[in-house]
Amino acid sequence: LAIALERVHFVEVAQSTLVQMEGEKMRNTLLAAISHDLRTPLTTLIGAADTALPHAPPGPLAELLQGIHEQATSMQRLIENLLDMARMQERGVRLNRQWHSLEEIVGSALRQLREPLARHVVHTRLSAHLPLVEVDALMIERVLVNLLDNAAKYTPPGTAITVSADKTAGSIVLEVSDTGPGYAPTHLFEPFARGQQESSITGIGLGLALAKRIVEAHGGHIETSPGHQSGMHFIITLPAGSPPSMEPL
Repeated sequence: LAIALERVHFVEVAQSTLVQMEGEKMRNTLLAAISHDLRTPLTTLIGAADTALPHAPPGPLAELLQGIHEQATSMQRLIENLLDMARMQERGVRLNRQWHSLEEIVGSALRQLREPLARHVVHTRLSAHLPLVEVDALMIERVLVNLLDNAAKYTPPGTAITVSADKTAGSIVLEVSDTGPGYAPTHLFEPFARGQQESSITGIGLGLALAKRIVEAHGGHIETSPGHQSGMHFIITLPAGSPPSMEPL
């Protein structure tokens, strides 16, 4: 009787697991399909706003076009996160690791977010002795874009956002800090998780979950800590590796 009950229990567990897997697969397929269909009209909308903005006279029309461009760009980042998360859950994280300059990756991320960050004071504090890092540059850039976008959305305009990087024993430590309220729920890095009282802020809670997966795929880890006075610090630790020697010209 005990063996029969045990078999029934494990059959129920297997069926439940199968249902969950099929549901997750269906959700990822649906998200990928919707996101893919939205990319083309959003790209067209951003291009049209970019083309019309320089020819618009100063005033309400220029402000309207700027708002269209900012909101469409924000939606485009959200869709990219959806596609990346669905792709990673289906096939895992696939990295194209090369030796890159961290300064260039940080600069590219800041250029992508020049509009959201225009309302903040941005500081970069990168060590002058940073070595090359063996990473997937596009993936690490996506991590920084998500963290900086998160800081820009959840901190008041005019507050400071700082990106810093340094080398410690065997690791590269990259930090993104802000001076906002500094609230961090325990499930911050879970997919579709968001903090409290955020209904007025766009997003579906995928950016930090995606950042965590990418950093861990590189053999590193990401954590948060509240600031000394206010704000939130996101700390990324990546393996330093052994950069190739630079041959003299």
